[in-house]
Amino acid sequence: MLDTIKVNDKTLPWLIVERGFEIPSFNFAIESEEIAGRPGSIVKSRNLKEYRFELPLIIRNDYLSHGGMKKLDDVLNEVVRFFNYDDPVKLQFTSQDWYWNAYIEGPIELDKDRIGFWSFKINVVLADPYKYAVEGTKNTAISDQVSVVSTGTADSPVIVQATALQNASYYMITKNDEDYFMIGDDDLDKTVEDYTPTLWDNEMRAFTGWTKQTASTNIDGYTGGTTGGGMMLSSSNDSFMLKQETITATSGWNGAEYKHSFGKSAQDFVSTCKIHVNQKNKGSTHFAQYLYDTDNRLIASIGYRNARASQAIGSIVITLFDQLGQQKKIYEYTNSPMFYKWDDIVIYMRLERVGTTFKIKTWKYKELEYPKRVIPVDVNEKQWEDSGKFYQRPIAAVSVYTAKNGTNYHMPTYILGSYTHEKLPKPPKARDMIIKKGDVININTQDKTVTINEDPSLDLKTFGSDFFNINSGYNECIIYPEKTFDTTVYWQDRYL
Repeated sequence: MLDTIKVNDKTLPWLIVERGFEIPSFNFAIESEEIAGRPGSIVKSRNLKEYRFELPLIIRNDYLSHGGMKKLDDVLNEVVRFFNYDDPVKLQFTSQDWYWNAYIEGPIELDKDRIGFWSFKINVVLADPYKYAVEGTKNTAISDQVSVVSTGTADSPVIVQATALQNASYYMITKNDEDYFMIGDDDLDKTVEDYTPTLWDNEMRAFTGWTKQTASTNIDGYTGGTTGGGMMLSSSNDSFMLKQETITATSGWNGAEYKHSFGKSAQDFVSTCKIHVNQKNKGSTHFAQYLYDTDNRLIASIGYRNARASQAIGSIVITLFDQLGQQKKIYEYTNSPMFYKWDDIVIYMRLERVGTTFKIKTWKYKELEYPKRVIPVDVNEKQWEDSGKFYQRPIAAVSVYTAKNGTNYHMPTYILGSYTHEKLPKPPKARDMIIKKGDVININTQDKTVTINEDPSLDLKTFGSDFFNINSGYNECIIYPEKTFDTTVYWQDRYL
């Protein structure tokens, strides 16, 4: 049977693997040292080394091959596109149920005078020397115990997803009484309190609790514009978006704002918003989450803008407003070039105030589907000091705003969530309720990341705990505290 290869789950039907290729495995190397006067040697280490090998391939080029006869340049260009990736690719033989994470090196050399078929080799580098099962496996904990059985020949990293059934100050998962991972504090001698009570958490699945704002012009000179337009739910009913037919102006930034009052005021706070921007078709957009004081005056804006009509060069902009309405920009972070090519980008923006200190944190995800948003990218943090105490007014309301520019194409912007919490003073010997009922914890032991509701939370990792791998064979994992979490463990069997 002719075997072909897949690169990131794509194939070229006329590209096949030459018969006789030997699959490399078990690349262990022993480092030893001979000592004079002593028989044999002393073993210093045993390591699994990287692989470097040539993969022989054949290109079929005849009338019976897929697509018929092809020109040399057409074939070469297709092959280059097939292998040209900056990051490691998922390299799989179609006859096998496993794959490598591989880098591909050149050159690719084809005989310009040959007709009918070409034979050539590509250089494969396996910095990660393991094979991974194509099909992943998962198991859900029952009574805070979960059995994880790996049929591979090597240990395997895992992804742990836990949903909180009630508030908790910590989460811990153990493996075979030999290792554990933990976030938070389980010291029972410390008082447990919720030092970040919720002011308003909303997942944008309904307009209940939001009030549409009438026509006016806000004072945000970076991500603002006129208000008075309307929003609507997305087709999936999981986000707000601009209802463009409600915008009639043909110039300037015009949009819609929806507001929610907390019913109380808060001095110290943390406010987060998340949006999804579809960049496939280039265009412009404005988004902002606004915080208002008790006199209904703007005190802060947490925004994102793309002011270019034909480029996907967006920026996160965070500003503050004094009592006179004067705006001060304290943060601007432009997307790096790697994001210009992304069709979709999920952006998180956070502003925190404690005393006179403002802390800013932003991060992004490439994945749109929620369960797949596990590894945050481009995490950026900054601190700014309000030394003059010009921006100390309590907050009492929040709003979300999105706008388009004139008749220019509006880059679709979906508002996915708005979350604002009060921050109460925490005594030195106290445990914070870092996990709230409904929170989702994701732990990725391969990439060494941990998130709570997609918020990077590596700083909460307990000293001494490890991002462990499961052993080959049977593993028993226990979850603490008991009767507090629904936990599912995901893994892929790994082979030497």
